Amino acid sequence: MSYRKFNIITIDLEALRHNFLSLLSLLSPKCKGIMAVVKSDAYGHGLIEVSRLLVKEGAKYLGISEVEEAAKIREAGITTPILLLSGIALGAEKDVFYYDLIPGVGDISSLDALEETAKFYNVKKDIHVKVDTGMGRLGFSVADAKKIFLTRDKWPHLNFSGLYTHLSASDEPDDPFTKWQLEKFLRLIDFLKNKKLLPPIIHMANSGGVINFPETHFDIVRPGVALYGAYPGEASKDKIKLKPVMSFKSRIISIHKRDANSPVSYGHTYYTKRISKIAVVPVGYDDGYLRALSNKAKVLVKGKLCPVVGRICMKALMVDVTDIDGVCVNDEVVLLGRQLDNEISIEMLANWANTISYEIMCLIGTRNQRIFKGA
Repeated sequence: MSYRKFNIITIDLEALRHNFLSLLSLLSPKCKGIMAVVKSDAYGHGLIEVSRLLVKEGAKYLGISEVEEAAKIREAGITTPILLLSGIALGAEKDVFYYDLIPGVGDISSLDALEETAKFYNVKKDIHVKVDTGMGRLGFSVADAKKIFLTRDKWPHLNFSGLYTHLSASDEPDDPFTKWQLEKFLRLIDFLKNKKLLPPIIHMANSGGVINFPETHFDIVRPGVALYGAYPGEASKDKIKLKPVMSFKSRIISIHKRDANSPVSYGHTYYTKRISKIAVVPVGYDDGYLRALSNKAKVLVKGKLCPVVGRICMKALMVDVTDIDGVCVNDEVVLLGRQLDNEISIEMLANWANTISYEIMCLIGTRNQRIFKGA
């Protein structure tokens, strides 16, 4: 039996349901529903299981980045509309038709390639036009978007059914940049409306937008990280109650007594300050537990917070359990989640690693066996 069997990610589908319904309750009256963002294996939570639950609860669309993941959803029998949020790679046009996907389009070459393919199949293909209002990543500029819509007859086999943009700072409600992006987007909407070219589906709000900026709720919204129980910024905690969906547990495989001033792990970055009990847990950066957590993170043993000491290894980390009475090999260790009256949240892990909750979820979720409970 491999030590990897000790490392278990539990996905709480009831918590996922709670978060979806909580976000749904925040929507403006004009908003028609939620596009659930399930890209990157549902942020490490399990693409198919999460998609099934969210569709059952009423998700109107699913948001994906990769055609390969969209194909898995279709092959699982899920027929809900899927938007390719980041566009399509050249050469993947036939997959868009085969799997009945809606491509987000933010460049001329994609428009041309999709038009050629739609003409070949003699069908009309829905697309959503992506506009860059300040993210600085993908999408047409506002000026270019106007030109595209004014000349859309050049692509007669494409149905310009959607328009969207992405917020870059919605986790900070006091940052004026979101308001600036919104004003820019609204000017484009007004222009298209006056020209009678406005698509029927407009969307802008990500998790932070849903929670902090109701004015960004257009026809649909696109929450991602909030579905999984992580708050898009500290200010969000006062506006919605989310439940963590993912937990991560392992077990102690060894305990050794160390003299005071003994080094622990690579590079002797930690020395014991007293006679200490050091436990070994078979979780390392190969399991998605970031090396940046070395000498910073804590885990739960018998409901008490214990420090991770020394550098995290590829397949192991060390924990100081000196103050835990009766600790034994095979005792449960919680790296993310609740044990008795204590909890380690995804935000705590992210802060210790100086990163964001998204990265932690994606890494540990896809690197370990998952168990689904509830729903």
